[in-house]
Amino acid sequence: MGEFNSKGTILSVGPDPTSPSTEVTYKKLYGLFNVPEMGGTPERIDVTNLEDSHKRSILGISDASDVAFEFYATKDEEDTTAQIRDTWNILQAYETAGTVLNWKLVYPDGNGYTWKGTCSVRRQAAGVNTAIRFTLSTGLDTELVPIPQT
Repeated sequence: MGEFNSKGTILSVGPDPTSPSTEVTYKKLYGLFNVPEMGGTPERIDVTNLEDSHKRSILGISDASDVAFEFYATKDEEDTTAQIRDTWNILQAYETAGTVLNWKLVYPDGNGYTWKGTCSVRRQAAGVNTAIRFTLSTGLDTELVPIPQT
């Protein structure tokens, strides 16, 4: 497979199921236009001792940094069974409630990540002749779990 573009990248969200045996029901979030770098680089831990002739290190804990997605805000949109179209208001309600959510990011090739975390939304700067945008930041209550390509 050659290069491919990012069209079709989907971020979905779902609350925890009411029963442990029930799977998470994800809904696609509408208006996504920018996805952050995902994953993290482990910090290096210096383990150089007095017998070494050069610095040595081992890999430590990864830092996924800021998991912040950018969206275009919508107005008067009605949600569907599979998609949240009123993304700003729904995410703002989750933020206010402090709800821990399940997140799923899937790229067009089928790879992606799942994780759990809370969310925070903030409006971006607005100017003449620009669409209203907002940033969704998700906390990481779990590590990013890779979704293998199907």
